Amino acid sequence: MIESGLFEYISLVSALLLFVSLYFNFKLFKKLKMNHQNSRSLIKNAYFNDVTELPNLANIELVISEQMERARRHNKKFIITAMRVDNYFKVKAESESMAHSMMHEAANRLLNLIREEDIVGHIEEDMFLIVFNEYLEDANYTKIVDRISKLFIGEPHLNDNLSLDYHFSLGCAEYPEDGTTVESLISRAKSKALK
Repeated sequence: MIESGLFEYISLVSALLLFVSLYFNFKLFKKLKMNHQNSRSLIKNAYFNDVTELPNLANIELVISEQMERARRHNKKFIITAMRVDNYFKVKAESESMAHSMMHEAANRLLNLIREEDIVGHIEEDMFLIVFNEYLEDANYTKIVDRISKLFIGEPHLNDNLSLDYHFSLGCAEYPEDGTTVESLISRAKSKALK
């Protein structure tokens, strides 16, 4: 009789401990999952633009740094191009969501233009930067600029009731002629696009 009561007591305590263990394991699992999601979100926010999900300035600076190392190693040049959407802030004053849609459309057009090995970054609210991952000759670069210009003729596909054209300017910088550091090269491309 005592053994039976002791067995029931041990069984009850064991079941209770199992339940408590499962509860805390479940809580720990949820916490680990949340920490993992937060880590991914922090990484994404640190290196990608939240509007277009393209690489941001910090990410592009890493890409250009690596490209500089390759260019130095092979004694080559490369080109980056800044594209500023000149009427972005005017559109944003009317509607922030429309401005975001405009930049999203611009990002899609640029991504359709470039090859897989080139990188497009959204480095400022109104500015993109293209890092050409090959050593372009001037004639080939001129063709790309012409393609960009043609690609942005016509209204963004935002809203049938809204007539909105892209007004943009381009600026390029060539490594090493226009800069030998990441910052100087980006600054040169941006300053040409702001003229």
